Amino acid sequence: MVREVGAGIDRPDDSLGFLCECGDANCVEEVSIRVSEYEGVRRDPTLFFVVPGHDAPDVEEVVEEKGTYNIVRKRPGLPEEIARDTHPR
Repeated sequence: MVREVGAGIDRPDDSLGFLCECGDANCVEEVSIRVSEYEGVRRDPTLFFVVPGHDAPDVEEVVEEKGTYNIVRKRPGLPEEIARDTHPR
């Protein structure tokens, strides 16, 4: 759970730094997101947070632009199946 990982970090706005969840295994860009928003979005195994411009239009679509990050949804078919099958929750 995210709160366990972030335990002891004092951030007044309840945000944590998360790595971009794009498909580039070498990406180490970070986005700051409120823990409650991260948990809410990641309840859906097909939704992910990515740095703007890191979306892969062939396998996902941007469903919400938040400025410093976007929320993307895996497209139906194989991308969605993989996301559901590998969802850690």
